[in-house]
Formats: sequence, structure tokens, C-alpha cells
Amino acid sequence: MEKAKYETRKARSLDMLKSGVEPIKNGFNEYLIPSQVEKSKKYKVVIKNGWYSCECPDNKEGNLCKHILLLKTYLALKFKVQEYKHRVSISNPCPFCQSAKIKKDGTRKTIMGKKQKWLCQDCGKRFVNSPVSRIKGNTECVITAIDLYMKGVSYRGIADSMKQLFGLKVTHVTIINWVNDYMSKINKYVEGMKPNVSDLWNADEQFIKVKGKEAYVWNVLDNETRFLLASNQSPTRTYEDARKTFQIAKATAQKKAKTIVTDGAFSYQKAVRKEFGTYQNPNPHYRYVSLNQHDSNNNVIERFHESFRQRDKTMRGFKGNEKQYAENFKTYYNFVRKHQELKTTPAKRAGINESDLWKELLEKSLKLTKTLSS
Repeated sequence: MEKAKYETRKARSLDMLKSGVEPIKNGFNEYLIPSQVEKSKKYKVVIKNGWYSCECPDNKEGNLCKHILLLKTYLALKFKVQEYKHRVSISNPCPFCQSAKIKKDGTRKTIMGKKQKWLCQDCGKRFVNSPVSRIKGNTECVITAIDLYMKGVSYRGIADSMKQLFGLKVTHVTIINWVNDYMSKINKYVEGMKPNVSDLWNADEQFIKVKGKEAYVWNVLDNETRFLLASNQSPTRTYEDARKTFQIAKATAQKKAKTIVTDGAFSYQKAVRKEFGTYQNPNPHYRYVSLNQHDSNNNVIERFHESFRQRDKTMRGFKGNEKQYAENFKTYYNFVRKHQELKTTPAKRAGINESDLWKELLEKSLKLTKTLSS
């Protein structure tokens, strides 16, 4: 199958999963997948000797249909959840005295199943060895919710995934609280990390809707590492807004760029000169105003805007949480999401040796929070 056709079918299968379509088990290695067009119709997918076959017309023509792709994704997610459930971590020390001398001390029955209890042999305190506590779910629920949210699934869709994958019944408000609370901690953990970026930056703004009104998200991206240096939201598109965004970018990079590439918007001219102009480099601004200019372009940041827009489409505009989301997406884009061209995360390309796993980032951020509060 051609790559373009495969990507189209893959996207359709993910859309079906996000909308709540779930495979129905129909015997040994047989599943029924509801049709996306005819709600009452279901296609049977059979797994035999590792091969998948579907009754739909697309598969009969020799194509890898969206129903098979949906089932493969669903089974992979389910396997990952089961793997998380059976994994017991003993890497965390006692949360009270930080002693590593801990031993198993029975289990506690919860809505998520049995949780291992531990006894500290130094201070005598008992605890559940999990970085996330005092919530209805557990660490795996939280990182799954965060990952699904950053990949474009709605809050209500994530709440349904919690029920399907973990057997956990929570409302969309709980998901909102998880995402906002724990992403704020992760954002704080990574914000002080200095990237090693180039001297060529791309800047642009994109239009968004906030409570039905026009607003803008300003972004500055390093051309070489694709590291997102700044993401700033404002209701206007003025010189002051552009200048504030550049100040954030300079603080993140701890340096000035020698060249800033922007589109033809006039708000950039004075802002670039004020923030980056020097006696040695009096003209750091390159305005890309026409497709006929072959010596430079702003494609790298235009492509970034497409990634950001995936979530915007799902939300159908923002309801007042646009600043929080811009910060969340900045962390996701820099530290977790692998860049297709770079084959790694922008953070690693920029010399930041940090994990690209939500679980490790969450655990480290929670440890930092405890350290700062103690």
C-alpha cells in the first residue's frame, strides 16, 4: 500500500478510536468493528496465525483497511495498560525520611485493584510506593490522560478511555484537573533547562479563537534543533506583543540570535531591531514576504503550527485556558514528541539529556516539588 493511503487510513482509524468506537470481541481472535458510515453495520476482523483479515470492501481489494488498523492500535494500548498494571516499582525511597530500607507490608484494595504497601525499616512509616497519591486513579492513569490530551483527544474522550482501558470511572472535570495540575509541575521542572541552539530563529504568530473572539499565539523556533523557545498568547498583534515574545525566547536560550526570520507582518520590524540589533549586527531581521524569495523561508514554523492546530481543531477554540495549553504544548513538543525529520526530540537535539517519557518527567517533577516545599 502507498504511504499516503496508509497514512489516510491510519488517521481515520485514530479518529474512530477518539470518537469512542471500540472493537467488540466475538469469539476467539475475532472482533466486530462498527462501521463509521452505517451505525448498525459491523465488520468482522479475524486474527489467524498473526495475519489480520476484514470483511470490508477495502480489505478485500488488498488494502490494509482502517478497521484492522483500529484493532491493532486498540490491542497495543490494552497490552500496554496490562503491562503497567503488573509492574511494581521499588525505585522510590520512603517519602517520609528518604530511606532506601523498605520492605513489602501487605496490600491495600482500591478501585484500581490491589496496591502494594511498604514499610520503612528506619522510620517505621507505612505507605504506598507511588509518586502520584490521593487521587482516584494512579500514575499510569495520569500519564495516559496527559498523553492522550496532548495528542488531541477530548477530555470526555479521555474519561471514556479511562473506563475502557483501566476500568476507572471519572468525569471529564477530573481529567481537566489531572492535566492542569501535573502538567504545571512538569512545565516547572523543564523550564530551567538551557538548550544549545543556533543563531537562526524563526518567528510567527497563528490565529486562535478564545471564547469566540480573535486571539494570537506567538511562537519562536530554533531553525536547527526545532526547539520551541517561546510560546506567548495575546489578544492583539502589536509591536509590544512581538517584543515580549522575543524576550521570552532570549531568556530560554540565554543568548541573542543573529538572524530572525519572520513573515511580512510590520509588527516584527521594530521588535526585532530592538531586541536583537547590535552595532556589530545592525540588521538581524529577515522578512519573508514572497514565495519568489528562494534564499530563505519560514516553513519550519509553519509546519509547527500544523502540529499545534491538531489540538485546536478538537477543542473548537479555547475557553480561557489558552495560556496553559500553550505552555503544555511547548513541553510536549520539546521534550516528548519525536520530530519526524530529526528522529529525536528537539530537546535532545539541543543537547538536553532528558527522558522523553511522561512517567519519568512526572516522577522527577514531583520530586522537585517535594524538595522545594520541604
